[in-house]
Amino acid sequence: MQGMSSFYLVVNVLLAIYACYSWYWQARLELRGKFRISVLIWTLLIIWLGFSWNYIEKGDPGINVFLALLLFVSIIDGCTGFAPKRAVVSGYFKRTVAYSDISKVFLINIPTPKKPSVICLLGTKNGRQYNLQFQGQMTDVINTIKKYIDHDIEIEIKDTF
Repeated sequence: MQGMSSFYLVVNVLLAIYACYSWYWQARLELRGKFRISVLIWTLLIIWLGFSWNYIEKGDPGINVFLALLLFVSIIDGCTGFAPKRAVVSGYFKRTVAYSDISKVFLINIPTPKKPSVICLLGTKNGRQYNLQFQGQMTDVINTIKKYIDHDIEIEIKDTF
């Protein structure tokens, strides 16, 4: 029992630090992306599987705080966008991307009857890609990203999906 409570203590402290880090970047967003509900759905699915397969016990000390922090982090991680110093992406292992790491930007205009949407793919120098989606006009996304990335970086625009 003592080992499990020490485990949850360490994990809870790490999750709380990560939540503060993610919340800081979310608060700094200048242009907010659409909320990625998939992060929350996957977290709820993993929690449900943990309980149904008895990997998570209801009586474990610290489990309530752990689950609350896990859900809180999942909600925060669903928020993406552009902050003054970094692009904020959705994910547990890579929360931000420095603008200096971006090598290419690909924008796709999605015409929808209700609100226009823009998909933004950020390609990095190490070959990774990050997907952000915005509701709004293409010009808003272009103007915001141009403020932060190097002027030599190519911005490719596709008008229709």
